[in-house]
Amino acid sequence: MIFNIVKSIWIRLPSWRALFYRPRQDTYLFMPINGAGLGHLTRSLAIAKKLKKQKPDAKIVFLTTSIGVTLVHRAGYICHHITPAALLDASPVSWNRLFYATMQNVLAIHRPGTLIFDGTVPYLGLQRAMHAYRSIRYVWVKRGLYKAAVSSQQLDVFIGRFDLVISPGELCDEDEPDAASAVHRVSPVTLLDQAELLTRAAARKSLHLSPEGVCAYIQLGAGNINGVADLQEQLVGWMQSRGIQVVLGSSPISLSPAQESSADQVIVDYPNSQYFAAFDFAVLAAGYNSVCEAVALGLPAIFIPNTQTGADDQVRRSQQTLTFGPYACLEQPEMQQFYEALDRVLQARTQAPTYHKGNGSLEAANLIALR
Repeated sequence: MIFNIVKSIWIRLPSWRALFYRPRQDTYLFMPINGAGLGHLTRSLAIAKKLKKQKPDAKIVFLTTSIGVTLVHRAGYICHHITPAALLDASPVSWNRLFYATMQNVLAIHRPGTLIFDGTVPYLGLQRAMHAYRSIRYVWVKRGLYKAAVSSQQLDVFIGRFDLVISPGELCDEDEPDAASAVHRVSPVTLLDQAELLTRAAARKSLHLSPEGVCAYIQLGAGNINGVADLQEQLVGWMQSRGIQVVLGSSPISLSPAQESSADQVIVDYPNSQYFAAFDFAVLAAGYNSVCEAVALGLPAIFIPNTQTGADDQVRRSQQTLTFGPYACLEQPEMQQFYEALDRVLQARTQAPTYHKGNGSLEAANLIALR
């Protein structure tokens, strides 16, 4: 009770620096959080790419807690970084004070007119900035499929504090916002469009794979909140026993030391979706990026949802894919169960795609560009 009162007071404390703030309307600050994988960061990069195409003179800057910060620099953007609280072993109070102080410095340097936050819920430090820096336009890119434990009432309170809320769609929109809703739903967001993928021959050559035969891609996440190495190796062995070439995608944000793998190739690249045409199917975790990219870009897949995420309901997301053709969902894969799913996916892989939505990154960029 006392903590909540103190928190409420701290969020509303005035800032003398904010009084003299003069935003630049052509400067955009993207703020993706550090998640279990690269979902928040990748969505922000996808939207930033489309926004830059629409507004070539715009200045785009990132401030992120994601440990994938080098990927932002590689994409050509200025990027400021704050170490996630979990890695600092800092209390929420100490960390949010650090976050707010850093954010003030970033605002002073770049003076953005629009701030785009992609995260589960806004940090306390961000909430304080929103109270103090009223001349900034605040946008929340709010992914759906929260677990039942996340308070929808609290989410509604946060939604009301933003000038614009964009909801990147899931494959199936289970609940449509009513007409009066402040939430703007867009199609699922992917970093690459179909036309940007390598051809099958070029992708296989780039990965040093045989041009013939069945080839699989496996990526079960960064493994930062749950160990995936043992399961990945087991699955690699099961596929290789069927004569399948296997490429393991090692996450560029994995905090675990690289382990030896029996996969035919191991790649640490970004985005790995550029190679999708090389593969006949994939075995993937069921994070937002993995699911939306596989279905939107036409890669058959077996999804193994991570049930240890804080708020993301990967089980529901992976089950949605069953509507769209050669996809399967296995929560606890056993060998026989896996082989049955593998046979179903391979048999159905040539069927015509039934997914026809566009890339929501363009829709999101359009909304952000409008003032």
